[in-house]
Amino acid sequence: MFVHPSRRYRLYIDETGTQTLKKSHQDRFLCLLGVIMLQQTHDTSFTSSFRQLKADIFGHSEDNPVILHRREMVRGKPPFQALKDDPFLAMDFEWRWLEMVNTAPFIAIGGAIDKEAHKKRYLVWQHDPYHYCLEILVERFVKWLDRLGFVGDVVIEARSKFADKRLKKAYQRLYHNGNNAITAEKAQTVLLSGELKFSRKHDDVAALQLADSLAHPVLRYLKTKHLNEAPAVGFGAQLVEALLKAKLARHPKTGVVEGWGLKWLGE
Repeated sequence: MFVHPSRRYRLYIDETGTQTLKKSHQDRFLCLLGVIMLQQTHDTSFTSSFRQLKADIFGHSEDNPVILHRREMVRGKPPFQALKDDPFLAMDFEWRWLEMVNTAPFIAIGGAIDKEAHKKRYLVWQHDPYHYCLEILVERFVKWLDRLGFVGDVVIEARSKFADKRLKKAYQRLYHNGNNAITAEKAQTVLLSGELKFSRKHDDVAALQLADSLAHPVLRYLKTKHLNEAPAVGFGAQLVEALLKAKLARHPKTGVVEGWGLKWLGE
């Protein structure tokens, strides 16, 4: 079936945290962050400007590709040590990254879970946290596509063979059976495939790197709001402010973000 490029969107998903419940007291939180973007725009202008930014700051090239990963950048690991060594370069990067977030044509949706609270609340039924958050993002993507008359698919960063296989099955269940929020008919009408797509870091998918940069600040914001933790400051706070201002999905009439662009699980 031919789909005009102006109607074909993609949800790009990355995460901060891990899915395991076994050590939830140590690794308590998981957040999946999704970036919705017109696939044609992503593959052309957005990817081009994204790679130019990496080339200007970090020397990215086809022969020497640089994949942005927030954790490595914060730690100043190569090739990001310059962010630690040169405060002016760090300021330039943050300004340009924030400008990109403000101007790039995307919508963001995030789902986070307090795994320890989830275990205490559901002593018998304990849904896989990663699958739980994925379902939240996909159902919101389906509703967004349906409301606006678009179609699309979903790509997520690959992890391990075992984890990816289980995640693939979780996506297939939602596609074929629906859930309490969306019917299978609606999912199959707007989702172009019943298969979840996977991409690895070395594939250099721009929107996945964007999602990676936003997942932790969004989790920090949700923890502040729901657990009364101290709010983020600095660059992370600026990113969240940009998302709250114009990028997070929201109720089409009231503009409410909670429950639409952000969902907190485990209370």
